Amino acid sequence: MKSIPYCPIARKKRHTISTPKSEWKKFRPNRYLYHLSYGGTLNVNEENVLLKRLSIATEGICGKEKGLGGVWANNQMKRVNHLWPICFDSWDCGSNENYLKMLYRFDVWQIDTKLINNIWYLDPNLMDGNEGSGDATDYLYCENTIHPRALKLFTFTINDYKFLFEDKFKIEFNLDPVEKINNFIKTKWW
Repeated sequence: MKSIPYCPIARKKRHTISTPKSEWKKFRPNRYLYHLSYGGTLNVNEENVLLKRLSIATEGICGKEKGLGGVWANNQMKRVNHLWPICFDSWDCGSNENYLKMLYRFDVWQIDTKLINNIWYLDPNLMDGNEGSGDATDYLYCENTIHPRALKLFTFTINDYKFLFEDKFKIEFNLDPVEKINNFIKTKWW
């Protein structure tokens, strides 16, 4: 089976950072970080979804040394509408129903930071230290690949959703493990 290189947020080109590295701020993350990637129901072809997931389970989430711009991760998982790239992508949704459909399109890769020795920074792309929808410490960046042994795959299950007002949602959710991929990672890397 040919491996499909993982490209974050379905991009064809690498991400870039305009802030000089001398200005980056190191940050000690929570034990678990969350990297969201498009997957789930985004592609009608289930084989493509499986191949993308297996690519990450085999190669990890690719960083600069593998030709991409690095790894971006969320340092919290309590406020769904503050997760990157959901906080960015939600501008296009148009309706509550589309917002919920969008959530189901994301794969959630949990990163166990105790299993890797990567250096994390506050996201150097943030302007004035915040993303506008959360604290700057919610958005982290790492130059290096995240090894697959530190990963577990989850998907969203929405339990309850309340539209409070124009830009405020209350979403109760679970993260459901994708056992086939998680078992593959465990078998291959442990």
